Amino acid sequence: CRKQEAGDRKQEAGGRRQEAGGRRQEAGGRRQEAGGRRQEAEGRRQEAGGKTHLR
Repeated sequence: CRKQEAGDRKQEAGGRRQEAGGRRQEAGGRRQEAGGRRQEAEGRRQEAGGKTHLR
């Protein structure tokens, strides 16, 4: 019986690790999103700058 208990605990620990990994991926995805938004903002700024230069 004790062996089964130890196995269950290992599975639980493994499940927790996967959860943590999933959260890390989520965080990474959010970071990429933020980076994309920053690039967009910079592009808009450059566009605005180009318009002022043309005048």
